[in-house]
Amino acid sequence: MLYHNDPDNKQGPVTPKRLANWWVHWADLNWPSGDGLDRIKRKAERFAEANITTAVLFGAHFRWDYLPYFTLLHDYIATVAEELHQRGVELYDRHSVNLIHRYDTREQMRHVMLHSGPHLPFSPSREAAASWTYKGKRLNDWRMIDVRNGSVLYYPQYAAEGFCHRNPDYLEAYCDYAKRLVADTGIDGLSAEDPVHYMHYISCGCPHCRAELKRRAGVDLPPPEDRSFWGNWENPAWRAWIDLRYDAGKAFFEKLQPCLPKGFPITTCGANSASPSSNGKGSDARHFLAGSNYVNNEMSGNTPPYQHDPVTVNIPIAERLVASSHHQAAAREKGVRCFSTGYGFTQPAANIIWAVNKMLDLDCCFSTLKARLGLPQHLLDRLPATADAIGAAFGFEKAHPWLFSGRQIGQLGVYFSYETRDHTFFGNLNKGYYKDYADTLRLLFHAGISPHTVFDFPKDPATYPVILLSGVAAMTKQEQKDLYAYLEAGGRVIATGPTPLAECHHSWQLPTRPTIGEWPEFYSTIANGVWHKAAKWVTDTVLPPSGDPDAWQQPLPGLYYHPHRMGEIKNPDTVLEICRQFMKKMPVEVIEAQGYLITVFEGENGTVVHLLAEDYDTDIDHHLDEIRFHRSRVNYINRVTAVGTSAVVRIAAGRAPDVYTPFETTAAKTEWQQGICTVTLPEHTAYAILHFPKA
Repeated sequence: MLYHNDPDNKQGPVTPKRLANWWVHWADLNWPSGDGLDRIKRKAERFAEANITTAVLFGAHFRWDYLPYFTLLHDYIATVAEELHQRGVELYDRHSVNLIHRYDTREQMRHVMLHSGPHLPFSPSREAAASWTYKGKRLNDWRMIDVRNGSVLYYPQYAAEGFCHRNPDYLEAYCDYAKRLVADTGIDGLSAEDPVHYMHYISCGCPHCRAELKRRAGVDLPPPEDRSFWGNWENPAWRAWIDLRYDAGKAFFEKLQPCLPKGFPITTCGANSASPSSNGKGSDARHFLAGSNYVNNEMSGNTPPYQHDPVTVNIPIAERLVASSHHQAAAREKGVRCFSTGYGFTQPAANIIWAVNKMLDLDCCFSTLKARLGLPQHLLDRLPATADAIGAAFGFEKAHPWLFSGRQIGQLGVYFSYETRDHTFFGNLNKGYYKDYADTLRLLFHAGISPHTVFDFPKDPATYPVILLSGVAAMTKQEQKDLYAYLEAGGRVIATGPTPLAECHHSWQLPTRPTIGEWPEFYSTIANGVWHKAAKWVTDTVLPPSGDPDAWQQPLPGLYYHPHRMGEIKNPDTVLEICRQFMKKMPVEVIEAQGYLITVFEGENGTVVHLLAEDYDTDIDHHLDEIRFHRSRVNYINRVTAVGTSAVVRIAAGRAPDVYTPFETTAAKTEWQQGICTVTLPEHTAYAILHFPKA
């Protein structure tokens, strides 16, 4: 296994990986058995043939529910690892570190067995669980507590409870388990998932969390009806409560890392930790990297989207770029790699999932998610296997490594403000700070500009000649000092909307707490027993537009300020004009590429331009869809056609490129005249890669 070149060998894997989930099924737990071993051997062979470098085991997911069967389970995992290793494939184990399935009624049991099939939700009765111990410590004593009434916290969407990852007895137990798992199985990496607060501000009111608030802020955790605390961003104790919940996840990985071999890959789940929901969950990829070393940006739902089903998750491709930017920045800051897990069932969908990853310089983790389809097992067994769906894309990647070895060019920076997100009411609204941040990335992506999210102002402005501050309503004194030093060194800052910079004139007066009726309205709920539903003040609070003049200010050399929020500026082209005047220039310039999202990489072998279609006409297997006994997250997409793209791409470059269209059978045509390259792509090309070799 290769790691980063650092003396302590702590940084995790450096070489790009091609990952795929290794699903464990109920039949596999009939172990040991000859049939089970045959299945492992056949599956390992298919993974190797599909050019998968790393299998990610998923099953027995709520791991503590399998406490009585660790010996059996670890032997199964060890056998999988041995068979994969013989074929040159790694094995990571992926499991929930703290969630446990619990149910009290037949209805709850049926819900979890049908809706959480991927977990293999084999959970003990309440009576049995009450006596379970690990190393002499009772598991039930580790559970999170509901801040509203002091009861054990319950997760209706999973029919589950969870252990508090601040509890020292739990932390000691999990670290002991992780060491045992690695020793017993020989796995090559660990995805330690869920050290977060999935019920948002409803958790955690256990004695350890309460004591930490007392230590930090000098106050006892107030009762839920205390409006001077809950959701009051003017109260420093409330801000301390937000911080300590993030810090619990950070401390979990700081505690775990030294328990495992140096450089051992450690990752966790997480999607878009820039979003305002991160405050409620206490989930942030940058915090997790205090002890982990491989960033996962999970792409939940359908990729590409299927827009005709209101129940499943369907996120546009451009939003995948926006959602990944913060994760990429966190990985870039630590010098580690980032991967993204996408879910599909057929080769057409797998191709697009892989392409999204490659154009973002992410390692692709492809996974089917058959147990979410709500179909009987005999039908699921007939659907394509993971290796069959992803093999062609991974084969292309393995055969063309020079296309994926460069560094993505960041022409400018988009500043992500932790102070705004964590410590202001504006940062906790869906239509607040995150909207400004996302609107900015979206504007730049659609204009063909390549932005990087940044957390700091570089001392050398050449790193990012322009940095945008969109809706950054709060900054620490040190952050403002760094901004002014960046300006004095020749950098340019474009600020819009609410800002703490005294030189910028505006009339923004942001609210500091939600407007609600009765106190229960502050907390989130679970819709239909399945989906987390944010409180209305999070989703529905809308700030009135700025009443200030629609005009730019330049209060300091290099500082450009517009009082309107990004997305409300009447002529956003003025933002782009300033960006284009000062940002880094690309080694090649894309002049025409209608309907494509574009990223550009520079490497030892030259410049590589990735073009991925933004919109798709997708269809599903309608018969399978009609006979589903539940609907959850995904559809069986079996047709993917790129739409809205131009057949002709024009690029200003010093020479003609080599053009690759991984999913097409017809080759592209290329012409080059007087510095302009014209590429004619096959009809409905979803993904094209243009390689401009160095002279």
